Amino acid sequence: MPLSLSVSTTMRHRLRPWLPAWLPLRPWPHVVWLALLLFADFQLWYSQMGLYYRETESGWHFLLKALWVDAVDCALFYFNWIVLSRLLPARRLVLYVGAVVGGVLVFAALRIGISVFYAEGVQQFTFAEHVQMLSNYHLVLGLLIVLLSGGLRLAVDYVQEHDNRRELQAQHLVTELSLLKAQVNPHFLFNTLNNIYALTLQHSPRAPEAVLRLAEIMRYVLYESGADTVPLTRELTHLRGFLDLQRLRLPGNAAAAVQLHTTLATGAEYVFPIAPMLLLPLVENAFKHGHLQAPAPAVQLELQVNEAGVLRFMVRNAVAAPQAASLEAPGGVGLPNLRRRLALLYPQRHTLTIDATAQEFCATLTVQLRPTAVIL
Repeated sequence: MPLSLSVSTTMRHRLRPWLPAWLPLRPWPHVVWLALLLFADFQLWYSQMGLYYRETESGWHFLLKALWVDAVDCALFYFNWIVLSRLLPARRLVLYVGAVVGGVLVFAALRIGISVFYAEGVQQFTFAEHVQMLSNYHLVLGLLIVLLSGGLRLAVDYVQEHDNRRELQAQHLVTELSLLKAQVNPHFLFNTLNNIYALTLQHSPRAPEAVLRLAEIMRYVLYESGADTVPLTRELTHLRGFLDLQRLRLPGNAAAAVQLHTTLATGAEYVFPIAPMLLLPLVENAFKHGHLQAPAPAVQLELQVNEAGVLRFMVRNAVAAPQAASLEAPGGVGLPNLRRRLALLYPQRHTLTIDATAQEFCATLTVQLRPTAVIL
């Protein structure tokens, strides 16, 4: 799981609900940076009668100069802070190095301009020698600021990643238990076994297949869903098995009532893994709250994955009443839980939109998957 470079509003409210929205969740790197700036200003004020200054400055003169210097230092510090978080995770290393080099050069030029404007430095040097001396000093200083900014940023991301993993483990356990309760509960088993029993009484050839589907669902939920990711083909197999069992309880033409359309790029079902049972809550919602007696298709599912790994999953179902279209009903996984899983597993790489009317409920999930080598 990649480093999370942003903290969601949900996590902010969960950890520290009293924090204002503009304040960072972990302010200690910024406090460290502010303390270093204040220490440097105090040191310059205390030692201004040394080699670098020709005379003692007045308080207001020194304060104004210190504000300009601190503003330029902060600009470089947070420029690298932002650029590092945007380019390094995307592995655009060359662009990041170029941005840093350009930032350091601009920083050095501004600091030299401030020093010359305020007539800092040893006066026995010529102007060219003075600028050369300042260039060497401020270039090194700029690189040190970049290193400090990058180190603090990586430290924050490491702590954030550790907290995300710990929360994800707890969230995964809650989700797994919720899904287990939703699928492998006595009501679900009773209905499914009754349907299978009816098929056996009719000597239907579908009875062995129904038993196989139920066994596959039980095995997937109990044993395979504990992994961080599974190949998309396994998730689709599990989804189709769930749909086959749900069709058993539908009257009439069940195949027309429940439709699943998949459009996958070549090999996408093996190249792009996905978090297990990530799609199932939206499907369960369609059967739990949908109007299954509506004219076909009562439940319509579309899944697309393109060559870039962008997955788009749409679940559309008819509803009997507006209040039926809800993921918040007791016993379900719930929309907040699903959104939280998406925020932890796919930060800044997903969208989930819900459109509900009096006749139809539609949920659309888009996730940017990342390729990996999968051994089947």
